[in-house]
Amino acid sequence: MNINKYIILALILCIGCTSMKFWIPTYSFDEVIAIKAQIDMAENPAQGFLLLKQLERKRVKVNNAIVKQIGNSINIDYAFCVIATVEHSSGPIDCYIYTRNWRNDEDYTSVARLKPGDTIYVIGRFSRFLKFPGNKYAVELIESNITTSK
Repeated sequence: MNINKYIILALILCIGCTSMKFWIPTYSFDEVIAIKAQIDMAENPAQGFLLLKQLERKRVKVNNAIVKQIGNSINIDYAFCVIATVEHSSGPIDCYIYTRNWRNDEDYTSVARLKPGDTIYVIGRFSRFLKFPGNKYAVELIESNITTSK
């Protein structure tokens, strides 16, 4: 009977640990871009830093992103990167997307199925904004799940 108590306790712990992701707030891509605009307009660098910390480790939902290319990663923790373009009112914005599967391994099969021009739906964790010359920037999403839209 004692073993059953330990099995039930272990089961509750496993379910509790896996459900922790349900408590992470999810932002839409438009909300992330709005926060980026607030960061850029902040007069005080500390205020911009606090806004950036607000996004840290939060999930971001991206709808109707179009795959631009699949290439080698610029992030040391991943081998491949999916670069997708999202249309926004301020113009097209690139997303650098890195995937993970349920075993927390890089999801090569999802990336291997993609082709440039595919429309995808992504839920990933916000990592950072990548800045490029000419006031251009991109959003980096890690630990993402990619679903191809039909």
